Amino acid sequence: MFKDKLKILLHKQRIFVFVLNILGALSRHSVFDDIVQKSTLILAKLNVSVIDPKFPTDVMGLAQQWKAMMPADGQEFFKITSVTKDTAYTEIHLHCPLRDSGNVRACYKLMNYDRQLMKSIGGQLIVLTSQSNSGQSFCQLAIRKSNQPTTDLTPAHKA
Repeated sequence: MFKDKLKILLHKQRIFVFVLNILGALSRHSVFDDIVQKSTLILAKLNVSVIDPKFPTDVMGLAQQWKAMMPADGQEFFKITSVTKDTAYTEIHLHCPLRDSGNVRACYKLMNYDRQLMKSIGGQLIVLTSQSNSGQSFCQLAIRKSNQPTTDLTPAHKA
């Protein structure tokens, strides 16, 4: 019963955005790094524990599972744009609280949530472009299996 209520709560878009805004504000300040790190890890583990995700064997399955772990009533904000043999490219079209802040390091900290979700199902996620510094209204991500190299991808926080 509790697990079902928690799942409903975690998969509401307005709750997701509320938490995103709080953690986004905290991620801008290094004094809160531990809080953001632990919060994103705990929230990702909670999400995984209530949805019982699948463990895909290919990158398309990983991308589809990543999307499925996002709020049910906000699926239109999470897009799978293309898939190659080893990489799924996705976009997040939510208004990020870090948009145009220039603080791509804060984005890296905030996206720990998505990286932890992917890690839990055998994948890895790299932010390629961030709303924080790209001038775009969406973020671009790459998803790969956890055993695949990512040296050919340039993370936004290292560009």
